[in-house]
Amino acid sequence: MRRVILFLMVFVLALDGSGKSYYNTAGNGFGGLYPNPGMRMQGRYKAIDGDFLIEQNATMATAVTIDTMMISSTAYRYQLRIANKNNKQGKTMSVKNPMTGDKTDLTSTQWGLVFNYDEMGDYCAVVLSCDNSAPYNDITDQRTMTVTVMQRTGKDVKELAQTQVAKGVSLEDDMNTICVDVDEQGAIVSIGKNDLQQVLEVPVKRPAGMVQVGYMVGPGARTAVERAVLTIENENQIAATTLWSLQDLDEYLAASADPVEGYWKYLDRDMQDEWLRLGGRYTLSVVRADDGYDLIYMDGAQVKKSMWQPGMIKGHLSKTQFTGNYDLSWIDATMEPIDKDAYATIENGVILTLYFPVYKSQVRFAKVMNIDD
Repeated sequence: MRRVILFLMVFVLALDGSGKSYYNTAGNGFGGLYPNPGMRMQGRYKAIDGDFLIEQNATMATAVTIDTMMISSTAYRYQLRIANKNNKQGKTMSVKNPMTGDKTDLTSTQWGLVFNYDEMGDYCAVVLSCDNSAPYNDITDQRTMTVTVMQRTGKDVKELAQTQVAKGVSLEDDMNTICVDVDEQGAIVSIGKNDLQQVLEVPVKRPAGMVQVGYMVGPGARTAVERAVLTIENENQIAATTLWSLQDLDEYLAASADPVEGYWKYLDRDMQDEWLRLGGRYTLSVVRADDGYDLIYMDGAQVKKSMWQPGMIKGHLSKTQFTGNYDLSWIDATMEPIDKDAYATIENGVILTLYFPVYKSQVRFAKVMNIDD
């Protein structure tokens, strides 16, 4: 049977537990969540104590810790096993304003999970807090947990959804698991002490490009993280992820004197559609790397375009003994490389041609001064 390769941006993500999971625990020093051991700043400190990552926040501002893992997938799951040790019923926390010296007493402190954290520092969060309905009435008093999904954009904070939970969760200072399932349609929030229960579904749009996850510690809170698990279905999509942002690429390419580096836009194609099909009129950036150049996806996908994010690897050009000729590795729809007899040429410094002789196809790109040309 002949293998038919499609240049389609196709990637189906069903988080059924079969994906690749990345753990932050005491066993690996809490990985990207603990980059600054012994951090102390303005009443905030972070330390590993036994099996837990402890963070205390005695400031008036919410503290956010972000995992260094970059996520390009449009869908992912993030689970956080976390407790607020200052959530004990009847406990009062005093928080000092560093500007005025005034103190504020808090009987309810907030903590939670952060997701969709983008390069601008905007993010969404699942925020937990516990209160008593009648603290001084033993008969009618009921303690509940408020679960809020909020979105922060610049200085603006917007509440997206909220609910109260009274059963199946720790209402004191024991561990709860917070879980958020994110895809293109929004986020599903589940929580529980022993078993997860779905509590909210929010139609929040995932930002374009790379995002990150983490946790938050509100004023007066003292969190203990036991583990954090990030699950992504496609390992190859992680391998295709780079640290390039649009701004970084613009600045780097503007300063480059290498005639190959720069932006390249789709020009035309000569393809055998029964063998190979193009999923869009791509714009690529070419950046020097290792023994040649990386081809970075920028824009132009028309089929399942949300599955590819700007800054991801689309291929690689390896230098040969012949000037202007390169061995080519290209990334197909399943994010596996096509490199069998594939090669590329650059003519007069302005035309990049990708050849796929096994599939009797080729694609040409023209060099442009900037991405908007």
